[in-house]
Amino acid sequence: MISWQAFAASAPAIAEVGRRHLYRPDQGEVGLLATVDRAGNPGLAPVCPIFTTEGVYLSVAAHTPKQRDLQAHGGFALHAQVGADDEEFQIRGRVRYVEDPDERQRVIDAITFPSYNASDPIFELLISHALAVTWPRADAPIRNRWRAES
Repeated sequence: MISWQAFAASAPAIAEVGRRHLYRPDQGEVGLLATVDRAGNPGLAPVCPIFTTEGVYLSVAAHTPKQRDLQAHGGFALHAQVGADDEEFQIRGRVRYVEDPDERQRVIDAITFPSYNASDPIFELLISHALAVTWPRADAPIRNRWRAES
């Protein structure tokens, strides 16, 4: 699993679709985060990904199911809101809990939305798979897939 920066270097066309759909500082929630709880039940929550020069992160409200799921299992799938002409983007992978105070501050400084608490947990999204789908014709989707090298 790799950082957004490394993913973008490896698959720039797919990453460009993702950034276009996941980074909308003027719109609030721009993606749906899927997680699994301790009992194996799926969860889905809206999120605002935070882009820095190092990677992509989530600031997650403390004591929420989303935070518990990410800390317990770490796996995620993030699907961006569907774009023009039904363009889609999704990444999967695992999170890394951010403890370093300098890194936390860089993430907080990059937040463009008003609803967050600087003391909330921050997670970096480490990517193992990505998918971008375009629909040049209704019956002919083009699926661009990427997978991190093992």
